[in-house]
Amino acid sequence: MNKFVVGQFSESFPPLMDGVGFVAKNYTELLLAKGHKAYAVVSGATNKRGYARDRQGGIDYTIRATMIPLPRIRPYGLIVRGRTFKRKVDEIDFDLIHTHAPFSLGRYGRKLAQERQIPMVATFHSLYKDDFTATLGSKKLANFLIKTVVAHFEKADEVWTPSLWSKKRLQEYGFKGDIVVVANGCDFPLPTSEEYREYQKRGREIAKVDDTTPLLLYVGQINEKKNLQLILDSLHLAHKGGINYKMVFVGDGADLLKYRLYVKTHHLEEKVTFLGRVGEREKIKALMAAATLFPFPSQYDVSPLVLREAAAFSLPLLNTKESATAFVTTDRVNGFITDNSLDSFSESLIELIENQPLCIEVGSKARETLYISWEEVITEVAERYANLISKHRKSQSHTDDKGSPQG
Repeated sequence: MNKFVVGQFSESFPPLMDGVGFVAKNYTELLLAKGHKAYAVVSGATNKRGYARDRQGGIDYTIRATMIPLPRIRPYGLIVRGRTFKRKVDEIDFDLIHTHAPFSLGRYGRKLAQERQIPMVATFHSLYKDDFTATLGSKKLANFLIKTVVAHFEKADEVWTPSLWSKKRLQEYGFKGDIVVVANGCDFPLPTSEEYREYQKRGREIAKVDDTTPLLLYVGQINEKKNLQLILDSLHLAHKGGINYKMVFVGDGADLLKYRLYVKTHHLEEKVTFLGRVGEREKIKALMAAATLFPFPSQYDVSPLVLREAAAFSLPLLNTKESATAFVTTDRVNGFITDNSLDSFSESLIELIENQPLCIEVGSKARETLYISWEEVITEVAERYANLISKHRKSQSHTDDKGSPQG
């Protein structure tokens, strides 16, 4: 396979804790490992803070714009592209651009692809219509804006999405073109039995919980759109019923303060902990090894990375019906599925807190059936990129030949 130069354009990127940012990060790093030239054209923080974090992590492949968080969509916000950012992008001779969102940097990537006459891939990662409706409070305005989202994908040379479930959602938005399903992977290697036990021990220390207390874990955005109120209300009912448990939330988001207040108001401080953003992946691994259940009632995510990450550590998810995670789960085989209601979710949650052997059995099957490594995924990604670049160049060559004067 010929080597190529590709740019991953994504508003989100660590330190912003977001699945889309981790996809862009893993694509870039694994393509570099295969000998290609790859850049992450991203934001996720002020460029100064972002570059400082990159240096700490040994990352030298980013080109960062500044993100200024806005109250209603925190931790996301306004993207500012300065002169230095534009100069760095202009210096790179991309063969292909891959946009991971149809907004500021995605539109910028699309413009570059059009100007340079190179192919663009666009991945549909999120339920943008839900975001628009929640932020603007107007379905009419959300429907108008979704047309601009669809227009972005219509201009792509290839449209990808990580699951059949999300493919259907994009079609419901009005997109009529072809859609390729390219699954998300996991950057956690499967731990050995000895490593797993060591992670378990450390995870319980981080969570400050003893060996007899069932540990529940959520990792992701702390945001209303993730349906987290359903978890908290269920935990409150479990507490009132005298159930012994410890719940740890990892992540940041617009509703963190609101949920912390709920925990305090309902006297759940000893049972529910918010750790905030945890940047150390080793800590995430430790918590996943120590936990026995991952409550995940989100109806928003199209293909959450935590499904694969949790599977690596034999941690089953408690999903709600009609969600993307439920779509790939067989109930009580490699995960759990319940109705998206307080009665059903709380009943299932309490049952599983009290049935640790079942969680362990189902978690083991999740490891066997749901885990996919990024190494598996990136092989397909690189092949698709190479084919698209080759096809585009042949098309351009054919066009140039047709347009050249005849002797």
